[in-house]
Amino acid sequence: MSDHPKTDDAPIAIFTALAWESAAVRSVLRHVRREHERVWRGRAGDREVVVVTGGIGPRRTQRTMEQFTDAPFSAIFSIGCAGALVSGLTTGQLVLATEVSMHAMNEEMHADETNLQRFPVDPQLLSYLRTAAAKAGVSTSDGSLFTSPKVLFTPEEKVQRGRETGAIAVEMESGVHAAFAARRGLPFLVLRVILDGVDMRLPMVRGLTTSDGDVRAFKAALHVVTHPHHLPALLALNRSRAAAAQAVARLCSTLFALLPSGEKE
Repeated sequence: MSDHPKTDDAPIAIFTALAWESAAVRSVLRHVRREHERVWRGRAGDREVVVVTGGIGPRRTQRTMEQFTDAPFSAIFSIGCAGALVSGLTTGQLVLATEVSMHAMNEEMHADETNLQRFPVDPQLLSYLRTAAAKAGVSTSDGSLFTSPKVLFTPEEKVQRGRETGAIAVEMESGVHAAFAARRGLPFLVLRVILDGVDMRLPMVRGLTTSDGDVRAFKAALHVVTHPHHLPALLALNRSRAAAAQAVARLCSTLFALLPSGEKE
């Protein structure tokens, strides 16, 4: 039994990892105001929404979630991008995930690869998302998501993880969001669109982005000078990010319009 009963008039909490994911969500909200660093509050129709940019990876995400242990929420949404683990998934495509899997983490947030936890997605919220995708004209693929403790840079790593977990796409935060929702007894939804296909090899550039996923321009320029062969991949990744952001915004716009009012009658 949760110590934090769900109240329908409490805000929906939307957790993102990256600054551009948060910006895509906020672009379709009304009356947006910044409450704290990386925390915004706005309205989607009659619903109040809190948008949090938590940074990349399970460890940083867990620290973020601990700040909201006592906050009243009506539901938890994990919104952002994912990488494909199987062929046939393209940039901007929505993963309609019924569950999120993640290796159990110890107190130091180290993954136990012998213990794969699975967290369900709320079926009613998933139904709303399916309808929203159809209305927004965003293509979809059904399957589960895997939350990885590390970036999967190569096609070989992606394919291997897909085979091991049965997931069709990978990201690095939604399992922590799902576990938080489960502890609170709150409905959980994951909205993840594909950023990189399974065949895209990500350039291994240490320190290229901030913890919020913003590219450090000087670092990127310096890296291209010393590693010119990485330029095509970096440009392709930037184009994919723009397409993924557009898909997230369209999906959020249609999804929020479908959600029932949070106001008490």
